Amino acid sequence: MGQKVLLVDDSLVARLGMKKILKDTPFEVVEAASGEDALAAIDGGLRPVFVFLDLTMPGMGGLNALRELRRRMGELPIVVVTADIQKATIEEARLAGATELLPKPADRGAVLAALARAGLPA
Repeated sequence: MGQKVLLVDDSLVARLGMKKILKDTPFEVVEAASGEDALAAIDGGLRPVFVFLDLTMPGMGGLNALRELRRRMGELPIVVVTADIQKATIEEARLAGATELLPKPADRGAVLAALARAGLPA
């Protein structure tokens, strides 16, 4: 099995779009429809090398999930992918531990560049 990338987004359409972008990369894509699902997967032994995380989700929001992922996984690259690109939101995501932020919908070039900046050849 290859290295795993975790997609955390409540939108099936958004997850499908990201999976399409990542399908020709060497990564195995693991999906979570909520922050709670992502943390349960981590607690169950999932060790992704990278996370793409939505901010606006029901239940545990993306910022809380980001803080918990950061607490549990240390320096794991976590890229927030969100339609909310207000300056305050961007700053709050950075303070919570986001490696970087991509506007949603993310395009192929931006996604692959984020992986490359994390040292992961796509």
